Amino acid sequence: MKAKEIMELMDNWASTRLIEHWDNTGFQIGDYNKEINKVLVALDLDRDVYEKAIKEDFNMIITHHPLIFKPISNVTTSTYKGKLIHDLIRNEIVVYNAHTNLDQAIEGVNDELARILGLSNTEILKLSNLDLKLRYGYGKVGDIEETNLSDYIKQIKEKLNVDYLIVYGKQERTVKRVALCGGSGSEFIYDAYEKNACIYITGDIRYHDAQLGNELGLTIIDAGHYHTEKIILPVIKRYLEKKDNNLHIEVYEKSSPLYKIY
Repeated sequence: MKAKEIMELMDNWASTRLIEHWDNTGFQIGDYNKEINKVLVALDLDRDVYEKAIKEDFNMIITHHPLIFKPISNVTTSTYKGKLIHDLIRNEIVVYNAHTNLDQAIEGVNDELARILGLSNTEILKLSNLDLKLRYGYGKVGDIEETNLSDYIKQIKEKLNVDYLIVYGKQERTVKRVALCGGSGSEFIYDAYEKNACIYITGDIRYHDAQLGNELGLTIIDAGHYHTEKIILPVIKRYLEKKDNNLHIEVYEKSSPLYKIY
């Protein structure tokens, strides 16, 4: 299968119409017509992902986060990113990513996160692309079987395979209605409140975000940007395998958050 055919399959799932104006995502490096036989799927493209691709002969890398996000003025081997881009080009590895479009897509990041965390009767947390008359958006809100917060926290940790969570606001409460947004979702705190959620699960919560949640009576659970988005990688693998079972696709399993709690 050619690189362009794989990209078209991804675009059919996560439409390019859903890409935010500030986002730089899609086909980033390589030959559109290159014949692809091995695809490596990762959250980010760093030197470790590149080295695995080289060692095991992957000729395409699909990531969620764009390798090239902000404009760059040169590509030289004197910088980390410049050398990485140089090496990818030199070794003819195709690079493609699906970012804000996959966040909003049906069966994308937030649908998968909601499924894993047991939400039912779900709806979109924050509608977007209203000018296109499309019912897509960020996050999900839905119901779980009523439980206490401490028990649900245990479930979240187990299902996301995370060692710890940061819980802001009211610590003892019954949980029924849950809002969530994979990645960085602090801008949707008020939307979670308006949708009558009692807890909001996301990542990258800052001090004043936590204050707002507390003022609204909303318990906010910071489960981490990484852990709330890595769940989409196996979904990408399954989706492409259904389209072409001769294509070898592997999820990069060695990535981890760029921090450690001591």
